[in-house]
Amino acid sequence: MTKRIRRIIFYIFVAIFLVLTPCIILYALGYAVDFKNKAIVETGGIYLKSIPSGAEIYVNYNPEGKTNKFVKRIMPKIYDVEIAKEGYNHWQKKLTVDPGRVTKVSDILLIPSNPKISLMATTSEEYALFENKKDNLYFTANNILYSSRTSKILARNVINYVIYKNGIIYLDNVTGKIFELDLTTLKSTQMFDQVFPSLNQGKWILSDNNKKLLCQKDKSVEILWLDNVNDNSILRKKGDIEKIDFEQKINDVIWYPKTDEHLIVATDNSIIVTELDNRPPRNTINFIATENPQIKYDAGKKILYFLSQNKLYQTEL
Repeated sequence: MTKRIRRIIFYIFVAIFLVLTPCIILYALGYAVDFKNKAIVETGGIYLKSIPSGAEIYVNYNPEGKTNKFVKRIMPKIYDVEIAKEGYNHWQKKLTVDPGRVTKVSDILLIPSNPKISLMATTSEEYALFENKKDNLYFTANNILYSSRTSKILARNVINYVIYKNGIIYLDNVTGKIFELDLTTLKSTQMFDQVFPSLNQGKWILSDNNKKLLCQKDKSVEILWLDNVNDNSILRKKGDIEKIDFEQKINDVIWYPKTDEHLIVATDNSIIVTELDNRPPRNTINFIATENPQIKYDAGKKILYFLSQNKLYQTEL
C-alpha cells in the first residue's frame, strides 16, 4: 500500500469521525433529525401505566409494546394514543409531546367490556349493612354546625361541609368562601381567597387523598382542587375547579380510591366510570346497565357492590 493511499484512507476516517461524533453526541442528548422539516430537534417521550398492566400500546396506530412502558425518542407533536387489552374497553387520548419532556399518563383505568356480575342477596335483611350509615357525630340545623356528642356549636352560617383530615371544611353562607375548622381549637381559618357559589348545593364527597372535593349536582359534578396537584402531566392549582356534565340524572357518585382520578357514577339506568383527565377525549364508559342503582366500593377486595330492584350484586373493578 502506497503512502498516498494510506493518507487517503486516513483522511476518510477523519471525515467519518468528524461527521459521526456530533451525531452520536446529539443522539445521546436526545436529539434526532426531523426529515419532514429538515431540522434537528430535541425529542420527547410518553410514559404509559395502566390498571391492569400488559395492555397493547398504539401510538398513531403503530404498536409500541405493552404497558407499563416509557415510549421514548419521539418527535414533538400531538399523537393519537390507544391502549387495548382483550376483555376491556379501549382507552384513547390525544397526547402532546414537548421537546425534552415526558408526557405522563400513569392512571389509565381499563374498564371490563363484559363485567361478570354476581347476585349476592335478594332480601332486605341480608343487604341491610350495605346502606350508608349517617354521620352521628356532626349535623347542621339552621345553618349551624353541631357536635352530637357534645352539643357544642362548631361553626355558624354553614351550608355544606365534609370531614377533612383532622377537622372539617365547610362553605360559609354569608361570604361564599370555604373555611377549615380545627376540631381541637374550634377555630376556623379561610382556605381560599375566592368564593364558591356553585358549591352551595349538592352533596360533598372528598377524595381519599384529601386533595380533591367533589360536589354532586343533578346532572353534573364539580371538582375543586384543595391543593396543588401534578397528575398525569396536568398541573392543577389549589382553587382550580372543573365541571363534568352528564346526560343523565345522577343518583350517587363515589371516587375510585386506587387512583383518585376516576369517578363511579350511578344514574337512573346505569353505572358509569369516567376519568378526571380532561385531555380529549375524556374516557367515559357505560359500565353496567341497571335501574336506580346504589353503589359502594370495597378497595381491599376491588369489588363494586350495587343495589338495584331490591337485589344486591357485585362485580370486580
